[in-house]
Amino acid sequence: MWQRSNTARVHDASGEAVIVCNPSDGGTIQGYLFKRSRKKNKTWKRCWFSTENNQLIYLKSHKEQPVVLFDDLRLCAVKSLDVIDRRFCFELLSVQKCCVLQADSEELKSAWMNAVQGCIDMAYRDQVTDQNTQVKVSSAPVSIPDPPSHPPALGVALSGRGNQHCCDCGEAEPRWASVNLGITMCIECSGIHRSLGVHLSKVRSLTLDSWEPEQLKLLCVLGNEVINGIYEREAADVLQKPSAGSPRQDKEQWIRSKYVEKRFVARHPDGPDADALKLRARQRLYSASVSGDLVAMAEALAEGAEINWNNNEQEGRTALIGSAIGGSLLACEFLLQNGANVNHRDQRGQGALHAAATYGHTGQVCLLLKRGANQYAADEKGNDPLSIAIETAHADIVTLLRMARMNEEMRDSEGFFGSVGDDETFQDIFRDFSNMASHDPEKLTRRPFIRSSEEEQQDEEEKN
Repeated sequence: MWQRSNTARVHDASGEAVIVCNPSDGGTIQGYLFKRSRKKNKTWKRCWFSTENNQLIYLKSHKEQPVVLFDDLRLCAVKSLDVIDRRFCFELLSVQKCCVLQADSEELKSAWMNAVQGCIDMAYRDQVTDQNTQVKVSSAPVSIPDPPSHPPALGVALSGRGNQHCCDCGEAEPRWASVNLGITMCIECSGIHRSLGVHLSKVRSLTLDSWEPEQLKLLCVLGNEVINGIYEREAADVLQKPSAGSPRQDKEQWIRSKYVEKRFVARHPDGPDADALKLRARQRLYSASVSGDLVAMAEALAEGAEINWNNNEQEGRTALIGSAIGGSLLACEFLLQNGANVNHRDQRGQGALHAAATYGHTGQVCLLLKRGANQYAADEKGNDPLSIAIETAHADIVTLLRMARMNEEMRDSEGFFGSVGDDETFQDIFRDFSNMASHDPEKLTRRPFIRSSEEEQQDEEEKN
């Protein structure tokens, strides 16, 4: 039975308890907050919240069982929401979802944010903070742990090789990253990267933006050390690399030379064999995508391989289709982040989603659906990915595709203004598959799909 603590209560004007803190329990906090619905109507409901056991839990009403809103605070970050039509709001973010909450006052908002951040810090670092901050709420002092110094996404990103310093100028503790290049950078270099355009560098904040598991893994598997080994291989003979204190124009010249002109990438002299070298880079990108070799893929792109090149020796397949055949989730994500066409189809009319369904790669199916793959596309035999999954007996993929189709049909039935992903049941199932694909792929072992007698009878009737 879920019990409320009686340790430090604060009451509102009506005498109702709005916050309960337990300083002796690592800053555990309980109390009332308004929660904004994730559905289209965006209604607000007052619920009783609690942080306990590394989770954020709430009660919709006293007659119902508690609901786990965030089941692992290590994957969360908290930020204030000032640009909103309500006061005293803050947002709790994870790589899977976000939730907007409203406190009754600015003091309570600060208390909640500090308390939740304190819980995140302890869970992420697996230790209790030694120093406490006194936050005064109404007339009662509440002891709240210090907020964490590193949000979860930042902590994961900085664990990659060379990621503790800006990839381009070496400034310590970068707070920004390029998701398609797989590098971290300081705020000044991030502004220069943004000016290059998203086709070259997709910049995101490691402290404010939400990150999906496969995107963070790219930063760890690639990272500054690997990418600099590719893009700065011959830099010493061409241009001096700027430092953290260098003028902005020097940094801009360096970054444009490095990523736009690719002046420092190891190249062979242009000549009669130039076309052959380009073809070799394209073929290398395809073979590396099948094998899931991210470093070789990054090298091939730096050497000029086109992301959507059709490999005629492989029935017109692109590197993305090759990665779906090979089964590397990170290879798929890397190609998609670098502009791969998710709906390109080969000479047999099959795309990456068909390939992932054929070979039973549940993680790739989940990722491709998230990135907009057309689940209704039929190949030259008239088979769409769902029919292929049924034929090849991949139960998890059948479940995913059927849920995706049901969600899309529900979206269409809501009219012109319906939006993809409104059905929360579908989103919950989708997140489960996505998380398993990223963190526990061994759980997605092939399970046979058994057709019911009713389904077989229905198919016979349709044929007749």
